[in-house]
Amino acid sequence: MLDLRSSAYAAAWKPKGDVAGRTATVRVLHAQTDAAGVEKRSVVSHFNKATKGRIVRDLLVSGAAPAGPSELVSALRDLGHVVEASAPEKAGKAWALDVVVRQIH
Repeated sequence: MLDLRSSAYAAAWKPKGDVAGRTATVRVLHAQTDAAGVEKRSVVSHFNKATKGRIVRDLLVSGAAPAGPSELVSALRDLGHVVEASAPEKAGKAWALDVVVRQIH
């Protein structure tokens, strides 16, 4: 399951058990490099839905059919997305995927 809900909606229900192990939650981060060359990241708010829509479109157009979160990470990377994944440390928790963008539009 690909969980694209905003944090406010995600707080209303969290997957547990078997469902959680098959779930990947997605957060979109905007990476910017300052004048000193230090990368800073912030959560994308306004363009969050647009980025998540592009992710879904890319998956559908490509015909990708990932069987689980680790395959989803591979598919997104193959499609050119920068993805940082955190597998759950214990059973009953969802994967956390950060999709990092340099430009927001």
